[in-house]
Amino acid sequence: MNKSEIFNDGAWVIKKLRARIPEDPFEVLINGEPMGRTKLLSFAKRVPATSRFPQVLVLYSSGYLRLKAGADPTPPLPFGQSLVLGPAISGTSASCPKKTLFFHPQLGRVAIDTSRLNQGGTCGMLIRITGSPANRLRKSGTTSQIMALTWLLTLEEPQDLVTTTLHVAGTFEFMEDVIPNLSQTKTFESIRLLQISTMFIDNARHDIDMLRLHTENDIVTLPYDSSMANLLLPVIPSPLDSAMPIFDSVHTDDAGRPNGNTPSYRIRINSVTGPTAGPIMVRAFFNRSQNLRYDNMGIWAFQQAPASIKKGTTGSIGYSVIAGVNAHFPGVI
Repeated sequence: MNKSEIFNDGAWVIKKLRARIPEDPFEVLINGEPMGRTKLLSFAKRVPATSRFPQVLVLYSSGYLRLKAGADPTPPLPFGQSLVLGPAISGTSASCPKKTLFFHPQLGRVAIDTSRLNQGGTCGMLIRITGSPANRLRKSGTTSQIMALTWLLTLEEPQDLVTTTLHVAGTFEFMEDVIPNLSQTKTFESIRLLQISTMFIDNARHDIDMLRLHTENDIVTLPYDSSMANLLLPVIPSPLDSAMPIFDSVHTDDAGRPNGNTPSYRIRINSVTGPTAGPIMVRAFFNRSQNLRYDNMGIWAFQQAPASIKKGTTGSIGYSVIAGVNAHFPGVI
């Protein structure tokens, strides 16, 4: 192993890497053994019959993670859009009387269990994550300190080279009374069960270029265009199919400077418990930024919020994410 490697079984490699982000590093354990701290953890899977190990998952201390397929062409597949561990809330709380976006789930501890790897099937790798309570960012002011957050991630062993599947089971408990913002509740923004952070500037510069919603009676597609900047999308929203709530954040081409052939995501929401209720809505918003270094687009899943949420309220959100090449997804998950 080199110095950055903390696990290598010949099929999987896990590394601690450097990241220039403001969040504090998190503690890492492999099969119960402490492995120090880092701001960025990468997971790479060997391409069968080769010695190549392309990354399929990276996990940041900010609670952002990126997922992509295990194919290893030349040039290699890049990462693109990020999944942000949630939930997130816009509103006020006992300790934050001014409107606040409770958004940044800084990670405190990541415990990885590799005991089920390389056994065939889809057993995969278990990644248990605990959020850090001390997570206010000085510059942005954003925080998720109102909730105690944990997540169990199951990274399936890839069964092909064009998709990678991750299952997320998150739990939360409110540590103080919270009032979701009423005006944003009306526009399906205040409670965000999960979020995607990505980039769309124009048809030549993007990580994704379309939103696809699986609604009760139809599949609704929304190709992005620069004229849609600063609008809540879809302009006329429709709830996801209650029996199979799926949406796709899609990259349909190999273009998209500067990152090229970035992955599409398919997300299926498997379960929601807690203070929210009703149909699940998906919204998207991007601003007019021309900066290729930073995401300018957010996509989130919303469920109706109550007028107030009491301290001690608990809940959970479970969903599956498939990262695919050119919007390739193997059927409906």
